[in-house]
Amino acid sequence: MTFKTKTALGWLAACCIFVATGFAAAFGLPGDAKAAAGNAEEFKQLLERKVPQWQETYNVPGVAVGIIHNGQAGYTLNFGEADKKSHEPVSKDTLFQAGSISKSVTAWGILHLVDTGRISLDDPAAKYLTRWKLPDSPYDGSKVTLRQLLSHTAGLPAHKGYLGSAPGEPLPTLEESLSGAGWFGEPLQLAATPAQEAVYSGAGYTLLQLIIEEVTGLPFEKYMDQQVLKPLGMNASTFGAASDNPLMSTSYGYFGQALPDYQFTEKAAAGLSTTAADLMTLILASMEGNSENVQASTFLSKSLLQEMQIPVLSENGLGIFARTLPNDQIMLYHPGDNRGFHAFYGFVPETGDGLVILTNSENGIDLRQDIYYAWVQSLTDSVPDGLSAMNAARKTNAGIAIGLGAALGLYLLIFAIRLLKGRRRFITKHSRQPFVRLGIRVILLAATGTLLFLASWSWSILGLQSGLKNIVLWLFAWQAALLITGLFPKLKAPRKRSSAPPVPVSGKSV
Repeated sequence: MTFKTKTALGWLAACCIFVATGFAAAFGLPGDAKAAAGNAEEFKQLLERKVPQWQETYNVPGVAVGIIHNGQAGYTLNFGEADKKSHEPVSKDTLFQAGSISKSVTAWGILHLVDTGRISLDDPAAKYLTRWKLPDSPYDGSKVTLRQLLSHTAGLPAHKGYLGSAPGEPLPTLEESLSGAGWFGEPLQLAATPAQEAVYSGAGYTLLQLIIEEVTGLPFEKYMDQQVLKPLGMNASTFGAASDNPLMSTSYGYFGQALPDYQFTEKAAAGLSTTAADLMTLILASMEGNSENVQASTFLSKSLLQEMQIPVLSENGLGIFARTLPNDQIMLYHPGDNRGFHAFYGFVPETGDGLVILTNSENGIDLRQDIYYAWVQSLTDSVPDGLSAMNAARKTNAGIAIGLGAALGLYLLIFAIRLLKGRRRFITKHSRQPFVRLGIRVILLAATGTLLFLASWSWSILGLQSGLKNIVLWLFAWQAALLITGLFPKLKAPRKRSSAPPVPVSGKSV
């Protein structure tokens, strides 16, 4: 074996070691994150140990966590940086976008109008609409009620989600949004008979936003800020633009790049900016039977609170979801996901326990899940539903990524050996100079690479959790390798001359 071949093999071994060790670090699973059942202090200590490790593993700059125990605000924990450039630390006042948790707060706004007698949950939504109407469809739009819109049971199609607009970019009006404005926008219309099935639809909350504006005569954010957030005690939160607020956290993409502070026309579905302390206040106001909670008793009747938290269909309540934990207790919750922000709030009314998670990175979706599963495990002393599936997905994706890395290493090793043996030559020195083939190769790789880059990096519209990000990184590496090796086309192997004697033809020698 030549020195050059040994060097190439050594390079391949180093590459494999790098891949294996890298993915061992990148897929730290929360299996060791077990806390004593029901012990908030031990859960807090667990997070103080584990969250910084998870931040490093997943590359999440900032995290805020709120822990409620026995119906009281127990701990607010802040980790990392709200802005990597200025190194501003996350504090109790740091604002995060809450994504779809906005829907829970919007539900409070609708129920407040119900409580004051201005609307009824079982009235048709069309009764309160003049600026926009559901278009005609095979289904009866007059039967769509406010209760159905709140519980995602109105027969609306599954919504693709709202991407938002960067500061300075024009925002569509509510009517334009409902009519399908935007890249992924589609006109809102019924896709099924109302009240027959639960299908998550953010656009239904955009329709509720319009109803609030029609009924109150106020811009949605003004009504919510003045009539809902402030009375609830969520004084730091807002549905208005928070881009210029120095307390607003910077958001980051899967690869650590800073993202714009995306703004939303669809504020009811995705526009809330809030703090961990304010979401803890929302939880305390939401807990049934909490007689000491002044905000709940003065702002919203207890009967409406209970109605909000009783599932209409499946696990869908009014702006909130209900899930049975392994110990048969009911958890009420809502996650939130905007580009660059992932959040969660949930609580168990029976025990008075609650949890808030806010993160400022696309990678926060993995960290959020690890904190959530650790919390459920601390409450129930059981393996939470979904944890095994999540770990299996992470291991599968890690295996795929390792396979891609190992295959790339082998491909580059073979390329290096052929280059050293003269079986590959730079295209200008190639006897045929196949520029047309190279051009086609470059166009195809550039097109697919650009699309993948935009979707995963620039636009941040791909879900790259559970290790999918590492698969994308190896795909980028493969594309770079294919572009480079395309500059060194193969040479045709010379034909070997036969040493066998001539074959006689018709009994004669040739």
